[in-house]
Amino acid sequence: MKFSTFTVFDNYQNCIPRSVGQIYDEVAEQTILADELGYDAVWYAEHHFSEYGVSTSPQMLLASVARQTKRIRLGVSVSVLPLHDPIEIAEDYATLDILSGGRLNMGLGSGYIAAEFAGFQIPMEDKALRFNDAFDVLLKAWTGERFSHNGPYYQVPEVQLNVTPVQQPPEFWVASLRKEPVRYVARAGHRIMGIAYVNSNSRAEMADVIETYKDEYRARGHGDPDALEMPIAFHVHVAESLAEAEENAKEAINLYLRTRQYGKNIQYEDLRARQQAIFGTPDDVIEQIKAYQEIGVNHFMAFMNFGGLEQKKVLRSMELFAKHVMPAFQAAEVK
Repeated sequence: MKFSTFTVFDNYQNCIPRSVGQIYDEVAEQTILADELGYDAVWYAEHHFSEYGVSTSPQMLLASVARQTKRIRLGVSVSVLPLHDPIEIAEDYATLDILSGGRLNMGLGSGYIAAEFAGFQIPMEDKALRFNDAFDVLLKAWTGERFSHNGPYYQVPEVQLNVTPVQQPPEFWVASLRKEPVRYVARAGHRIMGIAYVNSNSRAEMADVIETYKDEYRARGHGDPDALEMPIAFHVHVAESLAEAEENAKEAINLYLRTRQYGKNIQYEDLRARQQAIFGTPDDVIEQIKAYQEIGVNHFMAFMNFGGLEQKKVLRSMELFAKHVMPAFQAAEVK
């Protein structure tokens, strides 16, 4: 089991006195602490035009912490390919891989927020086809070989990048936790990642999606899917008691959910009922993570800094998680 942190960069300047610069500084502090505490990776989201996320260029933010960290892997979750020129994405993330000494984790996705597509004047109905076309360009560019591309959305004359990743190719995942899309990803031999509550209403439903992916991956002859790293994100808050965890973070998670769901009436209690809000003591959290480990989750992304939660509470939760939760799984692996 691997452990990482995940950050959306939701920021609510109308109700929380925190500037964009302050949240950037807070997440940088969290990232440096995660490196020191032994987390395997951090993941930064990409969003545009709303308080839901002020990480418009995660590659820039990750580059800013690349030289302040030593070993932790630096992930984007995800780069929304249809919104960008794939050559620029290839160059930017190759640069990040160089700056970090080969520590890039590349999450890729087609996007899902209509306002972001409208802001970039990209038809949302084309997003899947645009993603496929841009993905082809990205993979060709990262080889460092001279190439051209004549796709339905992106045309590239014969070019050769002079900045290429240290990793050949970088570690990458495609975001999806729905049955039909994961079949497509499995057929192509790629790995999946996702956020637990976005596309599934229960652990059993998530288990079904994971098994669908694995079955398709095996059937296509790509090897053993159980050996693949599968990062899945969950809201997490660790404290000395469940009551303290809820007192600390329940209001914050509800603020996040009101923003994220765009009018859907989902609250903390709904996520708890689905076992998708991992709150409580270290022992509570260990028990809940083990239940997800049993269905195939082997990279647990802890989303701890949601809803404008105070920095000291985020850092304390990170420390408790690293001190008490992570060792429980590491000890089991040694046995």
